[in-house]
Amino acid sequence: SKRGHKVTLYEKTDELGGVFIAASAPSFKEKDRALIAWYIRELKKYPIEVKLGTEVTDIKELNADEIIIATGAKAKNIPVAGAEKAIEAVDFLLGKEVGENITVIGGGLTGCEIAYELYLNGKKPTIVEMQDDLVTTPGICLANTSYLRDFFKTNNVPVHLETSLKEVCDDGVIVKDKEGKEFKIEADNVIMSVGYNPAPIAKKAKNVHIIGDAKSVGNLRTVIWGAWDTCMKI
Repeated sequence: SKRGHKVTLYEKTDELGGVFIAASAPSFKEKDRALIAWYIRELKKYPIEVKLGTEVTDIKELNADEIIIATGAKAKNIPVAGAEKAIEAVDFLLGKEVGENITVIGGGLTGCEIAYELYLNGKKPTIVEMQDDLVTTPGICLANTSYLRDFFKTNNVPVHLETSLKEVCDDGVIVKDKEGKEFKIEADNVIMSVGYNPAPIAKKAKNVHIIGDAKSVGNLRTVIWGAWDTCMKI
C-alpha cells in the first residue's frame, strides 16, 4: 500500500494477528503484543480494505493481479497412543487451563517458552525433547536460547534430551530414552509442541507468492523480512 498498490487483506477469523496472537500471549512477551497493536494502527493509516471473517478457499475468485499467500502453518501430529489427550501449544497459549505438573513435549523455542511461562506462574514443567539439545533451530537469538537453557538448569526444571514420546496417558506420559529404556513421567496435563508444517492454500505461480510460515516455518524476523522482500519485487 505504501508503494501505491491497491491492497485487500483477507482474514478468516474476526481479528488480525494470526498465530502471533498466541505467540505473544506469555507474560514476558509485552513487546510482541505491542507490535500487533502497532500493525493494526498502521493498517488504518492506508487505504487497505480489510475483510475479517472471510475465508478464501479459491484464489481464482479474487480477480487480483498479484496474490500473496500468508496462511501460516498447522501443528504436526505425533502418531502415538493417547495423543488426543494432550493440549496443543496454541490452545494453551490462548488460555487453556492446566494443572500443576505439566509435561511439555518438544524442546524447541515454543516448547521452552511455554515451560518458562509455566514456571513463572508457579507450575512444575518437565521438558521432553528428541534432539540432543534444546532449541536446535538455526537463526534463533543466542541470548534467548542460552538464557532459557541456563534458567532451566538453575531452577532444576527437568529436561529429558534424546527422549521420544511413546504414549500419552491420563496421568502423564510414557517416554523412551536414548538407551531404549521406557519410563513414565507423571503429569496433570501434557502440552504438545512438536513443530508445524506449512499450510499454503495454493501453489506458487507467476502471480502467486507464498510467504511466512506458509512457505517455511520460521520466526518473527524471517516472516517480516520475507514479506518485505516479496513486496519489493512486485
